[in-house]
Amino acid sequence: MKVCRFLALALFAITMSFTACGDDDSGSFVEPEKEFSDSASSASVSSSSTNSSSSAKSSSSTDSKSSSSSSLVLFESSSSLSKKYQCLAECTEDCEGETYWIGTDHQMICHGGQWLNLDSMENANRSSSSRYYDMTEQFNPDVEYGEFTDPRDGQKYKTITIDYKYHMRGVDSVTIFAENLNYGEKVSGGTVQENGAKYCYDDDSWYCENGWGGLYTWSNAMGFPAVCDSVSIASEKCPNKFDYSNKNEKFDGDPYFLQHQGICPEGWHIMNEDIWVILAETSGGSSFLTYKMGSKVARFGSENEYGMSILPAGYWSNQDEVFKVIAKSALFWKPQQHSDKGGWAVYAAVRSNSFDRSSEGDKKQAFSIRCVKNY
Repeated sequence: MKVCRFLALALFAITMSFTACGDDDSGSFVEPEKEFSDSASSASVSSSSTNSSSSAKSSSSTDSKSSSSSSLVLFESSSSLSKKYQCLAECTEDCEGETYWIGTDHQMICHGGQWLNLDSMENANRSSSSRYYDMTEQFNPDVEYGEFTDPRDGQKYKTITIDYKYHMRGVDSVTIFAENLNYGEKVSGGTVQENGAKYCYDDDSWYCENGWGGLYTWSNAMGFPAVCDSVSIASEKCPNKFDYSNKNEKFDGDPYFLQHQGICPEGWHIMNEDIWVILAETSGGSSFLTYKMGSKVARFGSENEYGMSILPAGYWSNQDEVFKVIAKSALFWKPQQHSDKGGWAVYAAVRSNSFDRSSEGDKKQAFSIRCVKNY
C-alpha cells in the first residue's frame, strides 16, 4: 500500500508540474531552495527568447525588468516524460538518480533499486561520512572545450563558446567558464569573506577542488569590502560602485549588460543578466541548463548538451548558518543589487525543474560564480 500511495502521489506531482503558474512574489525573503513550487509548468521561454525580430533591449532585458522574478521552466521531451513514468513504476538501474517532488517539501530519488527520501538519505550520509561524487562525467565528451589558465593561481578552467544566432548585441559569440570559479583562500562557513576568500561546501576542500568550486558572498564576489553586504553600494558606508565604462556601447548605462570583473580574472567578468538571456535564447531555454552527474546521485534531468556543466552546488545560508541543498540547486550571483534593499542582491537559480534568472536574496549568503570573457 505504501508503494501504491507513493506512486499515486508521484504521478500527481508530475501531472501538476505541467500546469501553468505565474511569477513569484519576491516581496519578502524566501530561502533559495524554497522559492519554487512543483506546480511550476511547462511555460514558454520569456519574451526575450521568443521574439528574435524585436530590438535587443526588448528581446533581452525588458522582459526581466518587467518582473522581479523572471522565471523560466525547463521543458520536458516526450521521451523524458515517458521515462519518468517508467521509473515510477520500477526503480531500475537505468533510473538510478532520477528524482521526483512530492508536493513542495519532499523530493524522492531512485537509488539502489528503491525510492528514497532524498533529504533523509543526505542526512544519513552526512552523519556517517562526507558525500563525494564521481566527477568523471562532469563534461560533455561531444563538446569542444577551450581552456583558460588563471594567472593568479595557475588553476585551469574549461570554457565553452556559444555562438549567438540573433546577432543583435553586436557580438557573434560569448565565451564562458564551463566550471564554477574556484579562486581564493578557503575559510570556514560564516567567516567574514574578504580579499577573495571562499567557502567550500561542508567546509570540505574536496568540493572546491573537484569541480564544485567556491561559494562567495555577494560583496566578496563583486570585489567590494564586506560592509557592502549590509548596505547599498555607493552609500556612505560603502562608497564602492559599479564602473560602466567597460560596457557594450550599444546599451549605454544599462546594468543588465554590465561587464564587472569582480573576483573573476582580468579580462573576464561576472556572468550578468545579458549572458543568461543569450543562453536561454540560444538553447530554447532548457538544454544549456542540464547536467548529469557521473555518480547518478546528483543530477539535473538531461544530457548537458551545450557543455555548461551546471552543478547543483548548493549554498551557504547565513540565516541557518549551514551549507544547504547540494545536489538540488545551483545559485549564481549577478552584478546587480536589489532596487530598494541595500543588503539584498540578484542571482540566477537553476533547479531540477525550473530556472529563475532574477531571484533576490541576502548578500551574506554564499553562491557560485561563473566568469565570462569580455566582449
